[in-house]
Amino acid sequence: MSISRFLHEFRPLFRMLDEPLRGAPTLYSFPHRSFLADPFLPSPTTVHPALDLTEEGDNYVVEAELPGVKKENIDISVGDGGRSVTIQGRTSSRPSRSGDISGSTTESSTTQGEGAGTGAVVSSSETPSNQLTTERLYSGTSSFTRTVWLPRSVDSSKITAKLTDGVLTLRAPKMEDKESIKINVD
Repeated sequence: MSISRFLHEFRPLFRMLDEPLRGAPTLYSFPHRSFLADPFLPSPTTVHPALDLTEEGDNYVVEAELPGVKKENIDISVGDGGRSVTIQGRTSSRPSRSGDISGSTTESSTTQGEGAGTGAVVSSSETPSNQLTTERLYSGTSSFTRTVWLPRSVDSSKITAKLTDGVLTLRAPKMEDKESIKINVD
């Protein structure tokens, strides 16, 4: 066993021991955790998306900025009798290679002279790769959870959600308050 392979296995340990002395590298453009940070606070890979809550007539409108998040990776739930809306999601900056491995076929035809055509089928297949180790400090995946507390209950069966250009828009109609009675003043 070569010494370089042996030291390669200890690279994360060396990086961890060196970080408090010189700080985390800033060239990776991601938030980093201080050496003395509270370990019970969310990790730097936890995203806290910007969120706006507005009231439009009989609806509450929640707008959350979720750039790079696909609609398949978003979960929305209503709880506490319609008083809270929770938005959960996850992102990954690494492209999935499942579509590349399956192999694709393309057809091309060329015509020559009197219209005689030839068709060529080209298929490409890649062997799946196994990642043995990683050199990056940041894996490219993150998750988020945001809960919005609403002033009044909403009708959860009529909530609509739409993701457009990285902005999630929820429209939640207010629940009719059957217990309150309007009293006229004489």
